[in-house]
Amino acid sequence: MACDLTLNQSSFSPRLNVFCGDEGESKLAMGLGAIANANFKRKFRWTFELQYCCSSQDPKYVGTDFVKVGARPQIDIEETEINYLNGKFWIPGKATWNEMAITYYDVAGSTNASLLSWIATIYDFRDPVCLPMNSTPSGYSGFARLVLWDGCGNPLEAWLLGQVWPKAVNWGDLDMSSSEECTIEITLRYGSVQYVSYCGGTIETCPCTPCAQT
Repeated sequence: MACDLTLNQSSFSPRLNVFCGDEGESKLAMGLGAIANANFKRKFRWTFELQYCCSSQDPKYVGTDFVKVGARPQIDIEETEINYLNGKFWIPGKATWNEMAITYYDVAGSTNASLLSWIATIYDFRDPVCLPMNSTPSGYSGFARLVLWDGCGNPLEAWLLGQVWPKAVNWGDLDMSSSEECTIEITLRYGSVQYVSYCGGTIETCPCTPCAQT
């Protein structure tokens, strides 16, 4: 059955089929509906962690404790413009996963040593003379896991990122008049993304349509 682009109410949301008017009328139900019982994902209940040096016998780990600000992945899909006679339209092209910024609290001592070690693995700022750089993906890239949680500590969703490496590192500004804590902001590049839902619901795609037989 093709999509119904008319104003036929039967082809729209079930909320339009709720009897809310005089006899014989069908109007949009204006109450809260299902949203009143929804389990909302909250912006402050999430963790982010990294693993790198994964090809070695002793992979390294950047934990979750000092992450301050993060984000979920963002994707851009290119558009290809098709021109013909007086008209034009667009079709989807390649997709690009955008950079992701993660901000860590910068604390003294060995607590953030694993984060700095990962940065130095890619660009060793400890040695400005020799300045070694790890040049194999198994050496410089890692895996990241971003998880959203509910209020009882149960996972709601996860984003698994592969081929992760820091594109930019910002140790931030300093200000004599400010009482704020110091932070380290990491801009991440990543090559693959896998989404996992822990709360049911099936993500379904439309089947690929084969070429028409002539």
